[in-house]
Amino acid sequence: MARPSFLITIGATAIAGAAFFANVLPRETTPSEADLEMLLDPRLIAQNQCGREGQRRSAFFKPSFQLALASSAQASTGNADQVPLWPGLGERSFPITTASAEAQRYFDQGFALLYGFNHWEAIRSFRKAQTLDPSCALCYWGEAKAHGPNINAPMADAAATPANVAIAKAQELAEGAGEKERALIEALALRYAPGERAELDRQYADALGEAHARFPDDQDIATLYAEALMDLSPWDYWERDYKTPKPHIAKAIAAVEGVLNANPDHPGAIHLQIHMMEASAMPERAEPGADRLAGLMPGAGHLVHMPGHIYFRIGRYLDSLETNVKAVSVDEDYLAKTQGSDLYRYGYYPHNVHFVLVSAQMAGDGKTALDYARKLDALVPFEAVSTAALVQPVKVAPYYAYLEFGTDEDIANMPEPPEELPFVKGIWRYVHGVAAIRAGDVARAKAEADAIAALREDPETIALADQNLPAADILQLSELVLRARIDWHEGALDAAKTKLEEAVTLQSALAYTEPPYWYYPVEQTLGAVLLASGDAAAAADEFRAALVRHPNNAWSLYGLMKAQEAAGDETAGYTAKLLKEAAFDPGAIKLDRL
Repeated sequence: MARPSFLITIGATAIAGAAFFANVLPRETTPSEADLEMLLDPRLIAQNQCGREGQRRSAFFKPSFQLALASSAQASTGNADQVPLWPGLGERSFPITTASAEAQRYFDQGFALLYGFNHWEAIRSFRKAQTLDPSCALCYWGEAKAHGPNINAPMADAAATPANVAIAKAQELAEGAGEKERALIEALALRYAPGERAELDRQYADALGEAHARFPDDQDIATLYAEALMDLSPWDYWERDYKTPKPHIAKAIAAVEGVLNANPDHPGAIHLQIHMMEASAMPERAEPGADRLAGLMPGAGHLVHMPGHIYFRIGRYLDSLETNVKAVSVDEDYLAKTQGSDLYRYGYYPHNVHFVLVSAQMAGDGKTALDYARKLDALVPFEAVSTAALVQPVKVAPYYAYLEFGTDEDIANMPEPPEELPFVKGIWRYVHGVAAIRAGDVARAKAEADAIAALREDPETIALADQNLPAADILQLSELVLRARIDWHEGALDAAKTKLEEAVTLQSALAYTEPPYWYYPVEQTLGAVLLASGDAAAAADEFRAALVRHPNNAWSLYGLMKAQEAAGDETAGYTAKLLKEAAFDPGAIKLDRL
């Protein structure tokens, strides 16, 4: 079986398209309508993506985009005097040249928030530090850094002015700063000089590499260097064997692992290590750090969430579920107290909810899956889905949970998606088709499969591929699975097997994203069909293949146990033991649901 493709995408983190403007923070308290129009103009992002290979692929906004979720106070950083010192952000400090202990505290908070990818809040902290000590060079550097690109969001044109103002002020004050501070300021000034974005980012990374060579024991400079290298190819870190890092990423890994060898509790280094290793063939290399990260900065919701990226990959679904439930709670508490950025409110926060949902599905925890399916469904209305292609897989995620664990009423109550969302409507039809075949309504199931085939050919569906969403492939996969289930119901097991083998190949070719585009390993349905045909040994092989794709998932463990029992395999007892360690409800699972 072919290994799944791990071409990286930014996936669900870009919910509601907030990445366009998340870091663009004008100083006025309430931006004008014209300001908001500038911030929300999708053309800004397209202009800035030219030359950035990784993020050029993420230009997924419709030309007519107007984000309905934006409020009149969308981009305000608020009054600097009202910036709190947030609890739970750790005790790390990067000493700066200042006579103000409070300025140092706010600078350290801003630095911690940079590590937690809450750039909007980081800017507020750095600006507060500036008011406490207007001569603090690195306080202006911090703001300029936070305005820049990162692996989840490119730099919008509207961020250029505040970034340039801040870095110019840092340069003006640099003479009174220390050597390390001057090195950071000089490096960042290169990033914001006139020129082409990719080349400027490369110069910035090279300059930080020189700073790292000068100060090899400075853990924060090493971490900033690693992040700058990752920014050269966001979410695209590995050669095709997924064991060999791209040359610049090999340097990033070395820098991060050097930090962690000296200090296993560095939150920024752990965060970056998780992102680099999650799509590799060896995600377990980041497991030790993942186990520590949430406790290091328990007030940073994104960092509380991040271990889930590794836990999900290695089959620790209950741990992924638990850490994301905590992350949801942390972010809800944070967002209840402050405006936050759109990227955080409509991106990182729903991403955590999505992770709870899929982790519960894999663990077999139907109650939690359904609870969070309803929560996620409410967080992502159809109006938001229409703004950005990569929101669409997030919108359909609850549909899969209703199919796996829900009642006929849950499925019947799913609102029909609008015509302008053919991919979402196709998955909606898939769910109704599978539900129909379970009820014995073959005609309805076949009609739904035919409808999916038509939606797959819809020009709107096909166009989503140019916006980084393999929608037509996902609909083809769903159609194959539905038609295979129809064949299975009608006793045409060989035909079902052929379609499922094709579906397995198609699933293996889907781009990597977390959570995955398809909600379960198709090998487990193939295993169920083989078991129904009486070939228990071949069925067990397919269930094992499913467990390679998604280790320890309760559904495939259940299928393997049934195949082992049918074959008289004594290891069935061990599989049953593993199953009991999941949140699995045996009464909720039947072979026809695999």
